[in-house]
Parts: sequence; C-alpha cells; structure tokens
Amino acid sequence: MENSMKRKQYHMTNEDDKIVKDLAACKGWSEAEVVREAIRDYALREQQKRNPLLAMADNAEKYSVDSAGDLSINHDDYLMEINENEKG
Repeated sequence: MENSMKRKQYHMTNEDDKIVKDLAACKGWSEAEVVREAIRDYALREQQKRNPLLAMADNAEKYSVDSAGDLSINHDDYLMEINENEKG
C-alpha cells in the first residue's frame, strides 16, 4: 500500500519554528518529518488517555453483546483484552 503525502500549510510562532528547525538538525530529519513524528506521538498519547471503560464498552459492542448485563458480568475479560491489545 502506498503511503501518499498530502500538502498542508500551517502558521507557527517563531519559537515553535526554531524548535522544529533545531530538532530536524539534531536528528538529521526534514522539518516535515519532525512535524509528522510529533503528530504521531501526540495521537498515541491521546489514545492512551482514553477511558478504559469506554474501550471496554466498545469491545462488548464488537462481540454483539445484547445486554448491559453481559458487560457487568464479563468486564474483567474485556479489560484484559484491552490491556493485551495495548501491549502488543
């Protein structure tokens, strides 16, 4: 599968611009790659903040659970699956 790029244009402060330039120089990357990596890192951190109860409810829904009672009975199984998926 081809990983296509989409051109974007953003404004940033002079301080942010300097940070990006310094990071790019330090890592030997393009400034664009620094920004892409920062976006991916930010997205990952935000995903990890997600409420595990919401993820558990999503898992229950994925298995076509017909009642909230199942969630109250099998919550440990759903939490274990969420934990295992996050590890790996």
